[in-house]
Amino acid sequence: MEAQDEGYTIRNAHTSDKDAVAALWMELIRLHHAQDARFTLANDAERVYARHTQEMIRSRDGYVFVAIENATKQIVGFIMGDLQNRPAYTLPGRYGFISDVYVQEEHRNSGIGKALYEAMRQAFAARKADAIQLYAAEANTDALAFWESLGMEPFLRLYHIEL
Repeated sequence: MEAQDEGYTIRNAHTSDKDAVAALWMELIRLHHAQDARFTLANDAERVYARHTQEMIRSRDGYVFVAIENATKQIVGFIMGDLQNRPAYTLPGRYGFISDVYVQEEHRNSGIGKALYEAMRQAFAARKADAIQLYAAEANTDALAFWESLGMEPFLRLYHIEL
C-alpha cells in the first residue's frame, strides 16, 4: 500500500523503520505522560517497542504504516494495528484494533493522521474485518476529537485504580 500527497507519502513500514517508529512512539508516550502521569515506561521501553514493531511488520495479521515527509524523507508519523477475533462469547467475526497512532506536532492538521487511518481502514476491510476499535487516552482531548471527526464513537471506557 502506498499513497502520496504533495507533502508526504503513506506506505507499509519496513523492518528498517522499526527504530524510527519506536522513537515516534516515545514522543507519543511523553505527550501522554505530560497529560497524565500514569503513563510511565520501563528504561528499555523504546528498544522493546522497536522489537514489537518488527514483529507487527512481519505478522500476518499486523499492520504498520508510516508517513514519510517527501522533502526530508523522514518518518513523521505512524499507525499500528492488527486483526483480532471477537471473543467466543460474542457473535463471530474479526475486527481491526488500532494500538498506536502518532504524528509529530509540526505535521498535525495536514491530513497525515487521516491518511494513516485510511490506509489502516482499507487494510482491515480487505481482510473482512467488520469493525475497528482502539483506546484513546481520556486526557488527550485532541486525539478524542480526531477520532470522533472520523466517525468513531465511544464504546467502552477503561477504568483504573492504583493498588
